[in-house]
Amino acid sequence: MSVSKRTIKAFIQIIESQSMLFSTKDWADLHELASNLPEDTEEISTIIRNWLQLEQSNQIQEAFEIQRKNIPSSFSFSNQQLGIGNSKSPTPPDQPSESSKELIENAIKRNSPLSDNTKSNQKP
Repeated sequence: MSVSKRTIKAFIQIIESQSMLFSTKDWADLHELASNLPEDTEEISTIIRNWLQLEQSNQIQEAFEIQRKNIPSSFSFSNQQLGIGNSKSPTPPDQPSESSKELIENAIKRNSPLSDNTKSNQKP
Protein backbone atom coordinates (compact mmCIF):
# COMPACT_ATOMS: atom_id res chain seq x y z
CA MET A 1 0.00 0.00 0.00
CA SER A 2 1.13 3.47 -0.72
CA VAL A 3 2.10 5.85 2.04
CA SER A 4 -0.63 8.21 0.86
CA LYS A 5 -3.40 5.64 1.31
CA ARG A 6 -2.12 4.64 4.75
CA THR A 7 -2.08 8.32 5.75
CA ILE A 8 -5.68 8.79 4.61
CA LYS A 9 -6.91 5.59 6.25
CA ALA A 10 -5.19 6.42 9.56
CA PHE A 11 -6.64 9.94 9.52
CA ILE A 12 -10.16 8.62 8.89
CA GLN A 13 -9.76 6.08 11.70
CA ILE A 14 -8.67 8.80 14.14
CA ILE A 15 -11.66 10.95 13.17
CA GLU A 16 -14.03 8.00 13.62
CA SER A 17 -12.58 6.37 16.73
CA GLN A 18 -11.05 9.28 18.64
CA SER A 19 -13.21 12.25 17.71
CA MET A 20 -13.00 13.54 21.30
CA LEU A 21 -9.37 14.56 20.62
CA PHE A 22 -10.57 17.27 18.24
CA SER A 23 -11.55 20.70 19.57
CA THR A 24 -14.36 22.79 18.14
CA LYS A 25 -11.75 24.80 16.23
CA ASP A 26 -10.25 21.55 14.88
CA TRP A 27 -13.67 20.50 13.59
CA ALA A 28 -14.17 23.88 11.92
CA ASP A 29 -10.73 23.54 10.32
CA LEU A 30 -11.54 20.00 9.19
CA HIS A 31 -14.81 21.10 7.58
CA GLU A 32 -12.89 23.80 5.71
CA LEU A 33 -10.17 21.32 4.75
CA ALA A 34 -12.72 18.78 3.49
CA SER A 35 -14.52 21.33 1.35
CA ASN A 36 -11.28 22.12 -0.50
CA LEU A 37 -9.82 18.65 -0.97
CA PRO A 38 -8.65 17.67 -4.45
CA GLU A 39 -9.41 14.24 -5.91
CA ASP A 40 -5.75 13.13 -6.01
CA THR A 41 -4.83 10.75 -3.17
CA GLU A 42 -1.24 11.96 -2.91
CA GLU A 43 -2.33 15.59 -2.70
CA ILE A 44 -4.89 14.70 -0.01
CA SER A 45 -2.19 12.89 1.96
CA THR A 46 0.06 15.95 1.78
CA ILE A 47 -2.77 18.23 2.93
CA ILE A 48 -3.49 15.93 5.90
CA ARG A 49 0.17 15.82 6.92
CA ASN A 50 0.46 19.61 6.63
CA TRP A 51 -2.67 20.06 8.76
CA LEU A 52 -1.32 17.67 11.38
CA GLN A 53 1.97 19.58 11.53
CA LEU A 54 0.08 22.83 12.14
CA GLU A 55 -2.15 21.15 14.72
CA GLN A 56 -1.44 22.28 18.28
CA SER A 57 -2.61 19.02 19.85
CA ASN A 58 0.17 16.50 20.26
CA GLN A 59 -2.50 13.94 21.17
CA ILE A 60 -3.92 14.01 17.64
CA GLN A 61 -0.47 13.73 16.09
CA GLU A 62 0.49 10.84 18.37
CA ALA A 63 -2.80 9.01 17.80
CA PHE A 64 -2.36 9.43 14.05
CA GLU A 65 1.18 8.02 14.05
CA ILE A 66 0.15 5.03 16.16
CA GLN A 67 -2.85 4.35 13.91
CA ARG A 68 -0.79 4.69 10.73
CA LYS A 69 1.78 2.19 12.02
CA ASN A 70 -1.01 -0.29 12.82
CA ILE A 71 -2.35 -0.35 9.26
CA PRO A 72 -0.89 -3.36 7.44
CA SER A 73 1.14 -2.64 4.35
CA SER A 74 -1.21 -4.96 2.47
CA PHE A 75 -4.17 -2.62 3.09
CA SER A 76 -5.83 -1.33 -0.04
CA PHE A 77 -8.96 0.70 -0.69
CA SER A 78 -9.38 -1.19 -3.95
CA ASN A 79 -9.54 -4.67 -2.45
CA GLN A 80 -12.18 -3.40 -0.02
CA GLN A 81 -10.36 -4.50 3.13
CA LEU A 82 -11.34 -1.33 4.88
CA GLY A 83 -12.05 -2.22 8.46
CA ILE A 84 -10.36 -3.74 11.44
CA GLY A 85 -9.91 -7.45 10.91
CA ASN A 86 -10.19 -6.98 7.15
CA SER A 87 -13.95 -6.30 7.33
CA LYS A 88 -15.43 -5.62 3.91
CA SER A 89 -16.68 -2.38 2.48
CA PRO A 90 -20.40 -1.64 2.78
CA THR A 91 -20.32 -0.57 -0.87
CA PRO A 92 -22.22 -3.10 -2.99
CA PRO A 93 -20.12 -4.87 -5.66
CA ASP A 94 -22.01 -3.20 -8.50
CA GLN A 95 -21.46 0.32 -7.11
CA PRO A 96 -18.31 2.44 -7.37
CA SER A 97 -16.31 2.81 -4.17
CA GLU A 98 -16.01 6.20 -2.56
CA SER A 99 -12.94 8.23 -3.41
CA SER A 100 -10.42 9.19 -0.74
CA LYS A 101 -11.94 12.65 -0.77
CA GLU A 102 -15.45 11.28 -0.17
CA LEU A 103 -14.24 8.97 2.59
CA ILE A 104 -12.70 11.89 4.49
CA GLU A 105 -15.67 14.20 3.90
CA ASN A 106 -18.10 11.56 5.14
CA ALA A 107 -16.01 10.73 8.22
CA ILE A 108 -15.91 14.41 9.16
CA LYS A 109 -19.65 14.85 8.59
CA ARG A 110 -20.54 11.74 10.62
CA ASN A 111 -18.32 12.57 13.59
CA SER A 112 -18.24 16.35 13.82
CA PRO A 113 -20.30 18.09 16.47
CA LEU A 114 -20.55 21.01 14.00
CA SER A 115 -22.22 18.90 11.33
CA ASP A 116 -25.87 19.63 10.45
CA ASN A 117 -26.44 15.88 10.48
CA THR A 118 -25.33 15.66 14.11
CA LYS A 119 -27.25 18.77 15.15
CA SER A 120 -30.51 17.49 13.70
CA ASN A 121 -30.19 14.26 15.72
CA GLN A 122 -29.84 16.12 19.02
CA LYS A 123 -32.91 16.88 21.08
CA PRO A 124 -33.45 20.49 22.23
